[in-house]
Amino acid sequence: MAAWWDRDTIRPLRRSIGKDRVLSTPEAKAIYSRDATEFQGFPLAVVLAETVDDIQKTVKFAVDKGLTITPRGAGSGLSGGSVPAEGSIVLSCENMKDVMQFDPDYQRITVQPGVTTQTVQSIVKEAGLFYPPDPASYTISTIGGNVAENAGGLRCFKYGVTSHYVLGIEYVDDKGEIRKTGTLGSRVFEPDLTPLLIGSEGTFGIFSQIELRLIRLPEKTVTLAAYFRDKIGGFEATEIILQSGLTPSVMEYIDRISMSAAANYIKLDLNDEADSMLLIELDGDAEQVGADLTQIEKLLDTVSFHHETADNPVDQDRLWSLRRAISPSLIRSSSGKIHEDVAVPRSKLKELSIAIDDISDANQIKIAKYGHAGDGNLHAVFLYDKADSEQTAIANLSVRSLYTIAISLGGTISGEHGIGLSKREFLPEQLRGPNIGISKQVKDYFDPTGLFNPGKIFG
Repeated sequence: MAAWWDRDTIRPLRRSIGKDRVLSTPEAKAIYSRDATEFQGFPLAVVLAETVDDIQKTVKFAVDKGLTITPRGAGSGLSGGSVPAEGSIVLSCENMKDVMQFDPDYQRITVQPGVTTQTVQSIVKEAGLFYPPDPASYTISTIGGNVAENAGGLRCFKYGVTSHYVLGIEYVDDKGEIRKTGTLGSRVFEPDLTPLLIGSEGTFGIFSQIELRLIRLPEKTVTLAAYFRDKIGGFEATEIILQSGLTPSVMEYIDRISMSAAANYIKLDLNDEADSMLLIELDGDAEQVGADLTQIEKLLDTVSFHHETADNPVDQDRLWSLRRAISPSLIRSSSGKIHEDVAVPRSKLKELSIAIDDISDANQIKIAKYGHAGDGNLHAVFLYDKADSEQTAIANLSVRSLYTIAISLGGTISGEHGIGLSKREFLPEQLRGPNIGISKQVKDYFDPTGLFNPGKIFG
């Protein structure tokens, strides 16, 4: 049962929105206390919003009571971005699942923030259209969360990230008023604030509608899996393929640790000789895909000891099931898991991979590696026994070493997962001079009182 003072505090909000959608039981607080990281914080209450009116009422209530709000989508984030500050209100948009408008002729769709990426892709595919952003968690991750983190995904090398497909945003500001940007706005003389809201990690306002740009569905798609006897073969193959002039839509590197964990998880046979692999996808005009496939198979003959091609949905799903099983399989392989996503210039990927192996050897910690080789985004997953305080300390020091190396190679401490709680203390190591100051000024413009998602990005 919720404490009596909790019930007394939130009673007006429960009357306004509905007692079944304003939760304050210990069970509800525990469920919404964390995301996919190890961070945890217990809220005062959880609001399950279904309409923009629910969001407005929650914001106005929080302002009146001097409380803060932590926005939340599916809770699948990997940076602690939706972990609530103690005593805040979690405002969950998971039940805001309506498609507000779909216009195939003008290739756009407007959705509430709780609609999943997979739902959007399925709806538009039936009309011969395509929404390219493709985070590995696409079956559960929501559009609102994707926009808040500017999610990347498997296809971002060819098609770009979420920001390339957001046309307009409706959001609720710090006064509980509805604001609209981009194509959803009506006053064209105002500056378009859409780019500032994308990637703001819930610190500027609460999204209530998002309009997305669509493109034509590729005529043909082919998937290839190439296997290598060493750890860096996939990176070398990536360079050879791209220097040939080909532009695959996907180039996913997977190391042996990740392959083995995923294969065991989904009961898939794995080539015992492979120390790394590269998943490649070609799409576009059927004739061009055929020509590109012939060329890429010849290139792979020179650098991999084995490769296979899948040109039908069943075989393609079999290959991609391995990639999508990596994260859940690694979660089960160790009690402690720190999932990092640094990015470097693509030419530095091999150097980064070797440096990660050096960290692993020096600190005697297991580190799995996989990610988007085409655009230099590499996920490093630190696996350890979280009941062992010494191992936990070593894992955290190893993560710091990874950040230092990524920055020294001209990269960034986060490729697509955001800053949130997990990386906020390291942000000053990457952003020098006036960058953080200017970013804080923008935050103060949108949210001068610190109402939204306190403690994230800047602390």
